[in-house]
Amino acid sequence: MKNFINRFWWLFPVLFAAAIFSIAIITPSWTPMLWVISILLTFMALITSWIFLLIFKKWWKFLFSFIMGALTVAFFIYLLYLGISLAFNPGPDNFGKEHPIPAHLEYSIPLDEREELSFPIDSTAQDTWLQIWNDFQGGMYTYEFHHPALEEGWIYLRCYEATENIPLSPERISAASMVATPSTTSFSKVVEKQCFTIYRGDWGDYYAARIEVWHKDAKTGKERKLMEKVYRVEGWQR
Repeated sequence: MKNFINRFWWLFPVLFAAAIFSIAIITPSWTPMLWVISILLTFMALITSWIFLLIFKKWWKFLFSFIMGALTVAFFIYLLYLGISLAFNPGPDNFGKEHPIPAHLEYSIPLDEREELSFPIDSTAQDTWLQIWNDFQGGMYTYEFHHPALEEGWIYLRCYEATENIPLSPERISAASMVATPSTTSFSKVVEKQCFTIYRGDWGDYYAARIEVWHKDAKTGKERKLMEKVYRVEGWQR
């Protein structure tokens, strides 16, 4: 062991550095568990080599190996900092700026979070009805939906940019907005203040979105669109 470490002392910091660099450069397809295992094993080997170098009084080899290890750890911390910064501040999303609302387009504006309707729901009209409210942050919304007689199933939303028909976070919006509903025999409120979030765009960058209400039958699995309505929306600024 003494001869091996004395001869190949430089190999341990190199392997540790390679394990760190592989996170961003060499093997981006590895799973997180493989990252952890490779880093821990190479770090333990590096610490072991330092102990032996100190025991054998190989001072300059220990010092050089320690500096290489310290620089590698500093680089790893820098990678973590970059990852966290990008996760919480991915940069501006110019989707709203790139899709201005056409002057001729008719649209509705979501009500404020605690704003009440200026008119009562007419249950005798027997017509489909949708209302969107702003939630506590821009891009976050709640919706309420009324519909005539309806089969048991699920109500959910699909959202599209209105001018180019671009889907807006289809899986996330559909999952968040989905509500199980029993069968009804008359005009009823089938969804009450269910939350969903539009992720495309940033706060204050308004654009037009076509919000579609869909129903999935519990027995047949058949999906059908119940209505659509265009709203002025903004994206949630992550």
